[in-house]
Amino acid sequence: MSEEKKGMLAAGAAYGIFGLSYLFSKIGLEITQPVILLCLRFSVTVVLMNLLVALGVLRLDLKGKKRKMLWAPILLGLLQPVLYFYLENYGLKYTTTSFTGMVSATNPIFTAIAGALILRERPNRKQWACMGLSIAGVLMVSLQTASSGQNTVTGCVCLIAAYAVGSLYSLLVRRLSKDYTPFELTYVMFTVGFIAFAAHALIQYGAGAFGEMGLALSHPRFIVAILYLGGLSSVGAYMLANYSLAKLTVARSTIFSCMGTVVSVLAGVLIMKDQFSLLSLGAFVCILIGVWGVNRFATDEKE
Repeated sequence: MSEEKKGMLAAGAAYGIFGLSYLFSKIGLEITQPVILLCLRFSVTVVLMNLLVALGVLRLDLKGKKRKMLWAPILLGLLQPVLYFYLENYGLKYTTTSFTGMVSATNPIFTAIAGALILRERPNRKQWACMGLSIAGVLMVSLQTASSGQNTVTGCVCLIAAYAVGSLYSLLVRRLSKDYTPFELTYVMFTVGFIAFAAHALIQYGAGAFGEMGLALSHPRFIVAILYLGGLSSVGAYMLANYSLAKLTVARSTIFSCMGTVVSVLAGVLIMKDQFSLLSLGAFVCILIGVWGVNRFATDEKE
């Protein structure tokens, strides 16, 4: 199998896992506050990653990296997961699972805009038009659900900001993939995340943070959610995503987020009983057509 096909399979699997992560995050947020959820999620992640290293399943070698490059994966960790997950979890707290999934479909749009500003890869007119169509779809469903009380403006703004930050993460991973393996990037990212979220929990709750964590872990549903988020979604999916970004261009890798969008919307409607009207369906179609168009009308890409 070619490296390109491996990258595509990795991207498809990663975004499929990400799609269900919104559902499990929503379950966790019904039981505890975002900072406690994030602290426990990345505690599980760090323990699992170090266990895999100790058992020799995965190899970690950061000592041989260039000193001038050490700041880059730390910056990556501050963007993703720290800033990204703060925004996404507070967005999820004030919106529905299906709405979060629809907004996540704009990730390739933000990536294209970031690429234009940072990498000077400017979209053509057709691509700009498709971006406008996707953004219109998000605004359409945002206004409808906000007026009905399902979602709030705060939640919508947090989600849009989260996916804007996500686009910067994709660009940075693409550049760092020549110097770091997918696991090394994942390890540094989530170690930074664990330190940040644990510090926040202790500052906000003091010693009471442990009581909050114990209370959350007393719910079987929460334990299932945190194992999925901290294990499969954090370690597994992000390693796959980082691998795909090393093998494919940013635009080609992130377009697979559409799969995650479909999974999350279906999970929200079928499991969480989120409302899904004809207007929501129309907005969903606009978003997906726009995302497809951005890649369909792309000029020749160069690795």
